[in-house]
Amino acid sequence: MLEVKHLTKQYEDRNAVSDLSFSLTDLERVSVQGESGCGKTTLLKMIAGLVMPDEGEILMDGKTLSEDPHLRQVSMVFQDSLLWDHMTIEENILFGSPYKEKGKRKEQAAFLADILEIGELLQRYPYQVSGGQARRAAIARAIACEKRLLLLDEPFSNLDKEARFRILEKVKKLCEGHSAILFVTHSRQEAEMLCERHLRMEEGKLVK
Repeated sequence: MLEVKHLTKQYEDRNAVSDLSFSLTDLERVSVQGESGCGKTTLLKMIAGLVMPDEGEILMDGKTLSEDPHLRQVSMVFQDSLLWDHMTIEENILFGSPYKEKGKRKEQAAFLADILEIGELLQRYPYQVSGGQARRAAIARAIACEKRLLLLDEPFSNLDKEARFRILEKVKKLCEGHSAILFVTHSRQEAEMLCERHLRMEEGKLVK
């Protein structure tokens, strides 16, 4: 499904990502681990279309991905929740939803919010919820887009240990049969719970 070929991204005098290549099959779940600053987030942002590579290409089904992030079959959960404060939690979740009919949209938001344990917060605003609750809303927003590839950049960091593993399992079930996952994490345990294959980055390169 996804092919990353010889990606390179340089910031000032260092390569954040250097000649990096790998592939991801349809519905596969793959983790990317490594120390802070090794290029994991830059890799995800290039796949999402938020950062343009200096060299290399990213293909889906053999075709180069559009430069417009909105036209890519990719959604992303960032390290920060990045919710819009002027929108309710429900409106944030539905921001990228493909559904147009109001009833279907509300049904989708309620379904995801209930599973991710924020069902009672839909009419609140981001500044009225905790960091962990905002993170769950961000996860729901990314899943609501119903894209073929879900990029997760340390998505469970604001959750306590018990909630982290519980929500991780729910994300896994929500994506089964619907989306492939590329999961950046520092936690080997989280990676093994969610993913079938594991990659490791060091200084912008894949070493495993």
